[in-house]
Amino acid sequence: MPPLNKHEIRIIILDDSRRRVCDADCGEDWSSPEAIALARRRIKDRFSDKIQLEYIELSAGSGNHHLSEWSRAIRDRNLSVPLLLVNGGLRISGQFDIRQLLDAVETEIDIGAR
Repeated sequence: MPPLNKHEIRIIILDDSRRRVCDADCGEDWSSPEAIALARRRIKDRFSDKIQLEYIELSAGSGNHHLSEWSRAIRDRNLSVPLLLVNGGLRISGQFDIRQLLDAVETEIDIGAR
């Protein structure tokens, strides 16, 4: 992936289906392509094309060192999945919806504007 310019924001949703602990309606199913597509549309409608959204399923394994570190952090710190990362920083651990994702992006934009 090419480097981001200073006005772009990268959102990553890290999930691990092996660690799901919820049995019933537990929020957004980020593994669903429809949920990701809807989130991308809402992001574009609200913020333009300068926001990138990516969903990564950790149980698929990628050999990526950075993702291995996140897998280890989830295990060692007993973090709930999914994780919402904004520009590499952890913003939410556990279930979240599109509104919370949009709020996290808005906060990142506000912080960056200072």
